[in-house]
Amino acid sequence: MRDWKLEGSRLVLKHKGLDVFWDMPSGFRMPSPSLLTLAEYVLLKPHNEKTEIIPQQGPTGTRISVAFSGGVDSAAVLKLLENAIPVYTQVSKPTGSHKLDNALLAVQEAGGISIVSNMDELPLLYQKRRGFFGQAGFTVTNILLAEHFDIHTFADGNIIDFVYMRSENGHGTKFCQPDYDSVMRAFASVGKSYCMPCAGLTEVCTTKIAADYRYAMGCMRGQGGKPCLKCIKCYRKMALKRNPIETNRDVEALFSKDWIPVLGSLLWARDNCGLSHPVLDGLERDITWVDKWYADAIKFVPESSRDYFLRQLDFYGIEALADDAALQAWSSKIS
Repeated sequence: MRDWKLEGSRLVLKHKGLDVFWDMPSGFRMPSPSLLTLAEYVLLKPHNEKTEIIPQQGPTGTRISVAFSGGVDSAAVLKLLENAIPVYTQVSKPTGSHKLDNALLAVQEAGGISIVSNMDELPLLYQKRRGFFGQAGFTVTNILLAEHFDIHTFADGNIIDFVYMRSENGHGTKFCQPDYDSVMRAFASVGKSYCMPCAGLTEVCTTKIAADYRYAMGCMRGQGGKPCLKCIKCYRKMALKRNPIETNRDVEALFSKDWIPVLGSLLWARDNCGLSHPVLDGLERDITWVDKWYADAIKFVPESSRDYFLRQLDFYGIEALADDAALQAWSSKIS
């Protein structure tokens, strides 16, 4: 186990000269060695650091938590899992065009908790950009809060484009069977579960499920509860809400490439929501899978949550995909 300290309510991991910290709620206590080593595994494995998880048996918690980003996908998770606790990791020093306003409004709307942390700076030690890397990478804060909130299941908002369609060309570009076995075993080794309720859903479905959230949005540049309307996420997500906007520099840069990430949702918005762009208008693809649920993804929902999850899909009118041929043959290459 690495060097962890609890300084008041600030939990600190001292790693390679960086104090990685989380400002925890009042009354927070040092997590067990098992939870600390699970957090190390999720946090450091993407950077090829060797970690060893200390197994744990016995009581494992009763509640569900969601690594809440303030976006549509993780907001949908709150509708698909019963009585889940939204936990938002608030970066301590947002840079560039990154704004916190809308995410914090979404956290408040969802009744969540915001934890200030600099864990997004850790990848800089490995000559990478800031952010959360690796499988389950958004759940580290939730893991550290597991005993404080009696958490058993840790969910995030990863959609089908990130889970089943991640390739060297980007998200949602080509179908490939994912391998999450090692990370699922890691959580199970300490008596916990990792959960991706949206793993079989596209943004078309998550937008439908999260429709009654006012502030949930993918845009991290907007302020005052409004999106910036100048980024690729705004272009795609506004179209899915049946309010297409004009193209912008980010869109044109993306559409100039051979592969277009999350193309399926864009084409669905073209066919159903009035989105139009010269690159999209002439494309012919089988998108019969885009507004359906890929049932293979049930393996990413713990058995204890499946009945509720399936009832919620039925409530929102989302049917299981009957024929996955078009999904498995998917390619977003346009040239």
